[in-house]
Amino acid sequence: MNFALLLNIGIILIFSGVFLLLPSQKHTKKFGIILLIICLAIELFVCNFHSFHLLFRDYDKKELSFETASISTEGLDSISKTVVSFNNLNQRIGTIYFDITLHETKKLENGYISTITTDKVNVKIDAKDETYSKSYRYNTANGTIIRNNNSTNTVIMNMSGKVSDLVVTLSTDNGELFALNSVTVNKAVPFNISSFRFILIFGIIFGTFVLLNSNILQKGIDETSSVFAKTVFVITTVFLIIAVVITVLYNMNNTGIVFNSLKQTSGNQISQELVDAFEAGQVSLLDTPNEELLSMENPYDWGARSEAKISYKWDHLLFDGKYYSYYGIAPVILLFLPFHLLTGFYFPTPEAVMIFGIIGITFLSLLYYEFVKKFFKKLPLSIALASLIVLQTSSSVWYCFASPLFYEIAQSSGFAFTCAGFYFLIKSNVISEGRVLKRHLIFSSFCLSCAVLCRPTLAVYCIAALLFIGIGFFKNRLYAKETNQNIAKSTVAYLASTLSFFVVIGGIQMIYNYARFGSFFDFGIQYSLTINDFTRAEYHTDFVTIGFWNYLFASPIIKPEFPFVFSNFSPLDTNGYYFIANTNAVGIFYRALPSLALFLSPFAFKVADKKKRLVPALLVLVVCIICPLVIIFSIWESGYGVRYAADFAWQMILGGMIVIYYLFFKFKLKNNTFANRFVTAFFVYSALVSLFINSSIMYDYINKDGCLEAAFLSFERLFEFWL
Repeated sequence: MNFALLLNIGIILIFSGVFLLLPSQKHTKKFGIILLIICLAIELFVCNFHSFHLLFRDYDKKELSFETASISTEGLDSISKTVVSFNNLNQRIGTIYFDITLHETKKLENGYISTITTDKVNVKIDAKDETYSKSYRYNTANGTIIRNNNSTNTVIMNMSGKVSDLVVTLSTDNGELFALNSVTVNKAVPFNISSFRFILIFGIIFGTFVLLNSNILQKGIDETSSVFAKTVFVITTVFLIIAVVITVLYNMNNTGIVFNSLKQTSGNQISQELVDAFEAGQVSLLDTPNEELLSMENPYDWGARSEAKISYKWDHLLFDGKYYSYYGIAPVILLFLPFHLLTGFYFPTPEAVMIFGIIGITFLSLLYYEFVKKFFKKLPLSIALASLIVLQTSSSVWYCFASPLFYEIAQSSGFAFTCAGFYFLIKSNVISEGRVLKRHLIFSSFCLSCAVLCRPTLAVYCIAALLFIGIGFFKNRLYAKETNQNIAKSTVAYLASTLSFFVVIGGIQMIYNYARFGSFFDFGIQYSLTINDFTRAEYHTDFVTIGFWNYLFASPIIKPEFPFVFSNFSPLDTNGYYFIANTNAVGIFYRALPSLALFLSPFAFKVADKKKRLVPALLVLVVCIICPLVIIFSIWESGYGVRYAADFAWQMILGGMIVIYYLFFKFKLKNNTFANRFVTAFFVYSALVSLFINSSIMYDYINKDGCLEAAFLSFERLFEFWL
């Protein structure tokens, strides 16, 4: 029994012992004990059913001899492919075990020595048995041997009668090197106990049971405010840890390090080029276009540039003989430029994306927490917590951590400032009871304005925020009148505090536009040296439908291979050129089931009190429906990229939740035991679906071909235990 197996058994025993001390309610503890037994049985007998493969059958263990076998190899310095033919075996075979050494090879390339590690070897077996004895059944069995994962060295065979001949082909994908030491048939498959798998299965099922049955979780958040606050903190902390883990995995997979050094001497368009330009006192970038590019009849034609083999800076703007950047300057002004001025180094992009994403995740939880406390304070705690899980898992900001390029700097920072802006907007009391808090409106206008300086697309939320500010305007005047304040003075103070940052920061953006392109309203995207010639691109409604379908309606695909849920992107057979950055697509209406309630919004409006429904309906319509749809519509020119969903996903999901919450209380479903349990079960189920679908398509999105390839493959095998 190896150390890893003992360690996993020990962790399971400790976890089980600690758990038995926690539940105070008898029915909860009873369920937990039964679940522990079931999970243990699953771990022993289901996840390890291959370990019983040789039982009760006549299988003789034998090491096959290479002396009588036919062997051929491929490879220059060592072996990257081996084909071994074993003839006249005449024995039953249930397993084939391969003793293989995976090499690490040093290679000199461009003056640098790099290490090529063999992480996996592919196995293909052709065989003859008593049902097919005259020729080989090709691809009778397949397998993948993974570095540091001994259980993958055994390939399971399901043959009929005795096997006479075998042809074993072992190879690597890219010519990596290995050595085959021996081949043994009918060696027992060792037990592979995983404490992670055990705890994960137990945690998901037990957590679902608690959400559905705990007495305290069925109470309103007004009765459990302390528990609600603490649980939101815990859930948010877990998501923040996940954000850090994804960033670490990206770094380790690409460079083999956990976090980048803060002494970077180079960067990208946002982290370095804009920084250098601003420090030099100019808005154009320091690099200048070459004469070949400038002399082209149409330098914006991607095909013409490729045909002429002219070098240029990808995704940069070319205008009036200079390079510019289209991407927002807020991250530059707030992070990258100050850091470079203070240290002389460039702040690393993955860590910057992580920081902005963490800020956004935190403020999204704060926004939701504040919102339900103000407007749905009697909402059952279980529904509130499940809703938060749906909201966070489906926000789509996670894609930024998995591929942190300069695009993701703009995306994650825009997400952060949008979440923060709406949090302060809700906190300001403009649409809730209590005096309007001007300082929060100031913070809100600052954050929403910065969001536009990150991504111009997010300007639609600034327009939406004016509705909130307008409502607060009349509320502030009424308060001034009731408290005998000078109404004119109070009004001026209100408008100055709420609109000043819109004017100042909006003015900065307009001046920046004018300094680059001679127009206050020209952001310059049409001058991009990128996927298409935006100066001549024409609008086509067919392209718009691609975005709407894939962001909202694309259904997931279920397969019996990890991560089990896969994307279902479709270009809708649209003719013409449409850029597809990636095909990761599962619609929001599947990833976050409560968003489907947006289709019930007309009904909710109809049954609402006619005297009170106009303002809340208008706010939900604008923020949660119109603004997201406008953003999806505007994406047609840039093409499809899953990360764009971070601009509108949480808004639509929250809108659907608002509709359900309203109907829940309107029809007093909380007082109906069956209806209450049904709605609770719906939200808990939605949380499980969101966790499963979003984590699956996120895992599928992550690049796994790097330093951690073997680790990713081993992780997959924890759940693909039948392979």
